[in-house]
Amino acid sequence: MIRRTFRILGIAVAGAVLSGCYGAKLVKGPVNSDHAARVADTLRTDQQQLLERIQRLEDQIARDSEERTSFQAQTSVTLSELDEAVRVLVSRIEDSEQLSVNRGGRGRSSGSRPSPVPPADSLAQAAEEIYRGAYMDVTRGNYELAAQGLQDYLARFPEGPRAVESHYYLGECNYATERYLEAAGEFQRVVTDYPNARLVPAAYLKMGRAYLQLEERGLAEKAFNTLIEKHPTTEEAKQARSALAELGN
Repeated sequence: MIRRTFRILGIAVAGAVLSGCYGAKLVKGPVNSDHAARVADTLRTDQQQLLERIQRLEDQIARDSEERTSFQAQTSVTLSELDEAVRVLVSRIEDSEQLSVNRGGRGRSSGSRPSPVPPADSLAQAAEEIYRGAYMDVTRGNYELAAQGLQDYLARFPEGPRAVESHYYLGECNYATERYLEAAGEFQRVVTDYPNARLVPAAYLKMGRAYLQLEERGLAEKAFNTLIEKHPTTEEAKQARSALAELGN
């Protein structure tokens, strides 16, 4: 709509120039072919300059739209990361409090030996520590190191409680390091293996963007449309609609 308006304004201005200033000159001066040709050349030059200015304005509008969409997407990802960081900190505080309670209990016992930690609890704690370390690397932008930690978690605990987050943030690491095909694969794992997870809408959105980077427009549109169909009220769905609009859909 904005581009169409600029085109109409350009035509109107060109018409005004033709009928106004230059028209007056044509009436006042003697009519000859050389003079008419010069006036026509001047009009064409002015019209071309107007069209070039309109094109620059259209390009600026398109860039502004892309920047707004990118900012909205970054804000969404940042909020998700902050939420995850808060959960990690709360979990650490709870672990610290529990450790203090356990130590106090052992101090009050009359010479009894502390109960051994069950192997399952030890594994769960080890898994959580691996994930926490990797996630903190993600928040610091240490994507290569974070990817190693997330891959380690998935190799040792493929069905662990943090598997969905590990796949998603591994996809984020791959996307940030321009490994778009690997990123799309991790996001696909999230939506396929964990369809009810809270990160599914974000995974669909980032999958679509990864496919756009790979110039796979059809796959990108499919990811965006699936997101809108399955999670229509989410912020990610809103961003998917904007992405489709930019693609001309």
